[in-house]
Amino acid sequence: MEISHIEEFAVLADICNYGRAADKLFISQSSLFNHIKTLEAELGVPLFNRKGKNIVLSDYGQIFLPYAKTIISTAKEYVQVLQTNQDKSAKKLQIGTQYRVTELIKEFSKQHREYEVHVFDNYSAMDALDEGICELAFIRDISEAESLVYNAIPYITDSFVAVVYSSHPLAKKPRVRLRDLKNEDFVMISRPQEQECSGMKLCKRAGFIPHVSMTAVNGSEAARLVDEEVGISLFLKSTIISENFQNLALIDLDPPIDCAISLCWRKDKKLSPAAKAFVTYVKERSEANAL
Repeated sequence: MEISHIEEFAVLADICNYGRAADKLFISQSSLFNHIKTLEAELGVPLFNRKGKNIVLSDYGQIFLPYAKTIISTAKEYVQVLQTNQDKSAKKLQIGTQYRVTELIKEFSKQHREYEVHVFDNYSAMDALDEGICELAFIRDISEAESLVYNAIPYITDSFVAVVYSSHPLAKKPRVRLRDLKNEDFVMISRPQEQECSGMKLCKRAGFIPHVSMTAVNGSEAARLVDEEVGISLFLKSTIISENFQNLALIDLDPPIDCAISLCWRKDKKLSPAAKAFVTYVKERSEANAL
């Protein structure tokens, strides 16, 4: 019995809609349907019943759901324990981010070859910290309430830009008002465990709910979709500037929308030597850039 199939069952049980559950899981609707059918065959009972155009948990599904959640929770616990204890001599450093830090990690690794750095960029950085998946995380716009829970070192201030394909009517404009994009098709970056992506929040603040033509799990995939003219998107400027796409144009927003990126860690957690070394490196680099 596949743990992933049980996880998919739990998501579908919560949503009771194959299309929306498949979107949340970033798999096709047909794959989700087949996985549920496989799980039902293994258990020997139907987990869902049809109710008109919708589905509902069957009596067997309601019985199985709490056990499924226990299985999922236990699997996460033992994976975390195994990862924590696996090859301690390798001195691994786990970093969560929703921001491009490739060059920073490369420079740190050159100076500290004794550490092995792993970056999680398809997961909510704050959730990764809270769940112990990583020790450090680059997080956008830490709030005053969040500063009570996390230590934070300012790393960089960046600005959002509209990203369009080169044949788009706005491609030649130096700047655009965000609210003027309300009739556009958008490609949004949507990660697991993230209730609402930053692009959606920005559009809502500008007074409209964008039409999302497609979602992507990371910036590279979103840039590729814009490059293929699926829609436009919103990126932090430094995130997209190094992408190797020939069909993209970046347009500054008017007024500018800035975003402060900070390196964060929980105040109730003791940092490993590798994490302390990285914090020191980022702090020294940020201070040097400020001069």
